[in-house]
Amino acid sequence: MHARLFKLRGCSQPSCIGLFCQSFSFGFHCVRVEAAIQGEVSIGGEGLACDRSRKYMIVWHPHGFITWVPFFIAGRYALDAQPCGEHWFPVVAPVLFRVPIFSEMLIILGARRVDKKVIDKMLARGDSIAIQPGGVKEQAQSSEKQEQAFFPARLGFVRMAIRHGVDLLPAYFFGENQLYKKVEGFEWLSKLINKTTGMTLPIVTSRFGIPMGGLLPIPTPIHTRYGRPVPVGPPEPDPSDERVEEVFLKYLAELRRLFDEHAKDCLPYDVAQRGLRIVRLDGKPVPEDIR
Repeated sequence: MHARLFKLRGCSQPSCIGLFCQSFSFGFHCVRVEAAIQGEVSIGGEGLACDRSRKYMIVWHPHGFITWVPFFIAGRYALDAQPCGEHWFPVVAPVLFRVPIFSEMLIILGARRVDKKVIDKMLARGDSIAIQPGGVKEQAQSSEKQEQAFFPARLGFVRMAIRHGVDLLPAYFFGENQLYKKVEGFEWLSKLINKTTGMTLPIVTSRFGIPMGGLLPIPTPIHTRYGRPVPVGPPEPDPSDERVEEVFLKYLAELRRLFDEHAKDCLPYDVAQRGLRIVRLDGKPVPEDIR
């Protein structure tokens, strides 16, 4: 596995980085084994049977309090080329690359900055990527009691997918929001942290009620489910707003289907009953049949 990481980093031969990569890979397995002991860890959905000759933009939900599942479980899927058949690259907020140790983790996973030029270049050369459209807006509103998916006003991820003719592949990490419990009344502290560091960090408790215990999540079953690919049609350098909206609504319909089909089996009963809250940051209404 670490040979593939050298290629991703541009390394020509094994080094101390390689040993670190191997250790980190072992760490992934340990975390997943521990999670499996405490609660089931599974992967499924129609997306596992996607056409591996094609490239995809994996769109994952929810963001969660600290995106634990993408780093410690789905990150392994990326390295193991699931479900696309080759390594895919997660794109994350640039500020995360300034955090010591965390930045190395991102590099090992092949993560890249959420930057239009970077994403354009990757899709143009035929890479598959993974993106979280809700970003910090969704993170700030995360709750263990309510599943939700936020979408940006410009729908840039849909525009980019159409520009390169890359199909959208929805992924839902059931259990991400239940790994921590939000502490109400400390929104002011989250805003202060954001103002001073540029990072969004909801105030939460973890296992044993430990405050901000990021590496000690509450034992929770984790179920990754991939939906059906959503075709975007032929590439178009500058897609119209109408075409973007058309593809986006198709994506929402598939995301809704994916959630409704698996929520009752993959979430606590009361959370599943509340359903998926879809939020458009452009203020446009969500069609009733999707809402």
